[in-house]
Amino acid sequence: MNKILTSLALSGIAVLAAASAAGAQQPAALQDPAPFSCEGRADGNYPHPSNPTKFMACVAQEYAYEQSCFPSLQGETTYYVASADACLTAAEAREQSLPIPF
Repeated sequence: MNKILTSLALSGIAVLAAASAAGAQQPAALQDPAPFSCEGRADGNYPHPSNPTKFMACVAQEYAYEQSCFPSLQGETTYYVASADACLTAAEAREQSLPIPF
């Protein structure tokens, strides 16, 4: 059984390596979005360029760190709301009359 699993794993690696060597592109959903630059930006948090459930943190006007909004305690999706500099559920944003970023 271990030999079969090892063989399958090695086959998968070989297929990935061949696709990579052939210059195969990743599906659009897996490709990285355009890079986010903190150059010229004040340190702090900024909306993510393509995902409203994430945000970018700039440090030293140079380093960009992708951060994720965590679900609420009730398991609801939260979104980064720049005007509040916080991750909020859609209901929380509406309650505070803040724009929902989607």
